[in-house]
Amino acid sequence: MYQVTGEAHLRFDEPVKNLRDILRYAVRTYGDHEAYKFRREPGAKVLTKTYRETEADINAFGTGLLALSETPGQERIVTIGANCYEWVVSANAALFGAGLSIPIDRQLPADEVLELTRRGKATIFVYHHGHAAIASHVAENNDQIRHFILMKEGAGVTLPDDPRFILMDDVLADGNRRLKEGDRQFVDVEIDPDPMAALIFTSGTTAVSKGVMLSHKNISSNVVQVMRTLKVRPGEERAISVLPLHHTFENTVGIYVFWAYGVTTCFMDGLRYLSDNLKEYKITLVISVPLLIENIYRQIRKNAEKKGKLQTIDRLIPILKFFRKIGLDPRRKLFKEIHDALGGELWLTVVGAAALDKKVIEFMDGIGITCWAGYGLTESSPVASACNQVMDVQGSVGQPIAGVTIAIDDPHGRDRDNTGEILIKGDNVMLGYYENPEATAEVLVDGWLRSGDIGFIDKKDCLHITGRAKSMIVLANGKKAFPEEIETLLNAVPGVAESMVWGEENQRDDVDISALIKLDTEHLPVPNEDEQVKVYLLDQIHQINERMPVFRRIKHFLFTEDEFVKTTTLKIRRQEEQKVLRSALEGRRTNLATLNGRRLRDGRIV
Repeated sequence: MYQVTGEAHLRFDEPVKNLRDILRYAVRTYGDHEAYKFRREPGAKVLTKTYRETEADINAFGTGLLALSETPGQERIVTIGANCYEWVVSANAALFGAGLSIPIDRQLPADEVLELTRRGKATIFVYHHGHAAIASHVAENNDQIRHFILMKEGAGVTLPDDPRFILMDDVLADGNRRLKEGDRQFVDVEIDPDPMAALIFTSGTTAVSKGVMLSHKNISSNVVQVMRTLKVRPGEERAISVLPLHHTFENTVGIYVFWAYGVTTCFMDGLRYLSDNLKEYKITLVISVPLLIENIYRQIRKNAEKKGKLQTIDRLIPILKFFRKIGLDPRRKLFKEIHDALGGELWLTVVGAAALDKKVIEFMDGIGITCWAGYGLTESSPVASACNQVMDVQGSVGQPIAGVTIAIDDPHGRDRDNTGEILIKGDNVMLGYYENPEATAEVLVDGWLRSGDIGFIDKKDCLHITGRAKSMIVLANGKKAFPEEIETLLNAVPGVAESMVWGEENQRDDVDISALIKLDTEHLPVPNEDEQVKVYLLDQIHQINERMPVFRRIKHFLFTEDEFVKTTTLKIRRQEEQKVLRSALEGRRTNLATLNGRRLRDGRIV
C-alpha cells in the first residue's frame, strides 16, 4: 500500500486547540480589519463587521443562548438559511459554548428538514427569513424544539404568534446586557476539543444522509493543516462567499481559514449578482466547485469570441507560458479587459467537491488566474489534499496537505492501471457517523478513513481522482469503468454542458455503458433539431470511443435540455436521475438500445 504524508510549506505555530482559538488569534492579529461585508438586500447599503465586532456578536449571542437554556452548554442548535453574517454568528455561538452545532442544507424540503431536526434531537432552531415557512412546519411537528430564532425580519416576514419564536436581535441585546453586568459563563467556558461539536448531515447522492460527527480538534487541526500548506496574502485578500455555509468546504475554509488569514469575506447579493459583486468588492480569491469556474471560463471565451479575440488569446497563452519561464509575466496586462470584467483583482480560485477539467485550469492559468484543485470529504473536515504554490500538477488534486497521510489501497498505487481506494489518516478525520456504528466500522478501519473514492498517486506524489467506488461500473468480464472519467471527455465536446454516465443492464446479463447528455444549446455547432443533434453526438461519441479501450466505450445515449437533479454542491444525484430514466423507459415499454440517440424532455423520451 503506497502512502504519502503532506509536508508543511509554511510556518504557523499559533497554539490552536479549538475553533475559538482561531477567532482570538484573528482578533489579536487583524482586530479592526473588516471580516465581513454584506447587504440586507440587493441595492441596499453595504454593511461591515470587523473581526473584533464579530467576536463581540458571537459572545453576545452565545451569552443570550445560555440564558435561554434549560441545560446550559448542552443545547442542540440548528442553523439554516442563506449565507449571511448571522449564520456565522449562530453556528459559532453553538460551537463556542452554547451546545452542539447542527448546520442544515438550506435547499432541503420542509419534511427533510423536520426529519433531520428529529434525528439530531434539536432543541433550538435558528433560521433565515427565507426559511420562515419551513420553521413553521418544523414548529408544528417537532415539540422538542423549545426556541425558534429568526435571524432578521425581512421580505415581509415577521414572527408568528407563538411564544417559542423570538428575534435574534433580542437574544443579542439580552446577551450584551448580561456581558456588561459581568456574566462571563459563555466567554470563559472551557472547550473540550475531543467530543462531537458539530453534527453535519451529508447531502450526497445516497437516499439516507449520514450524520458526520466532527470535533473542535478535527476542524481546527484541518485549519492549521491548510495554513501550513496554502499561501495567500494575510490581511489583504477579499473573498466572496458562494458555496452554502453548511457545506464543510465553505465552512472550514470559508470561515476558519479565512479568519486565520484575515480575509475579508463578502456575501453575495445572490448568484445572479455574482459578476457585479466581483467587481464591486474587487474580489481577489474564490473558493468554489468546478461548475462556477467552468461557467466563468465559458463566459470569458464567449465574450472574447464575440469580439473576435478568442483565437489571439489561444495563440498567446502558450507563448506567455514560455515567457514566464524566463521571468517575464505580462498576463494581467495583456488580458486586462478580461480581468477588469472580474473586478480587476481576482488572482486565485481554489476548487473542490469534484474534478475540474484540465483545459479550464490551463486556460485560467494562461490568462493570469491561478486554479488550485483540492480534494476532501465531509468526513475529513474536509480538506485532505490540494495543489499549492510549491506543487501544482494540473489535472491532479495535489499532494496531501501538511500532516495528512493519503494512501492508495493497492500495492501498485503509483500506476494508473492499478488504481485503488483512497485512504486518509490525520487529526482531521471524523469521530464517526452519528448513531450508526455499522457504517462507521465500514469506513474507519485501522486508523484510516476509507473514502469510497478511487484514484492513484503519481511520481510527484500528487493524487489523481478517477471515480467513485459507488458509481463504478462493473462489467460481466470483471472489467471496471468509472463514469467520471468518461464524463470528462463528453463534457469537453462543443455543445455539451454536462453529462451523466451509468451502466445499463442489457438482455445478455451484461452492462452497456450509457450516457445522458445535457446540451449547451448556445454553443451547439448544429441546429437544435433532434436528428441533427443525434448525428452530431454519434460522431463525437465515436471519436471518444476510439480513444478508449473497448470495454469503456459508450454504447447508448440520450440528450436533454432538462436540468439535472443536484446536491447543493452541484453534484448530480445519480440515483434520482436514473429513476427518471427508468420511468421514461418504462413509459415507452422498451429499452435504451431501441431508443438510442433520442431526446429526453420533461422526464419523457420523445
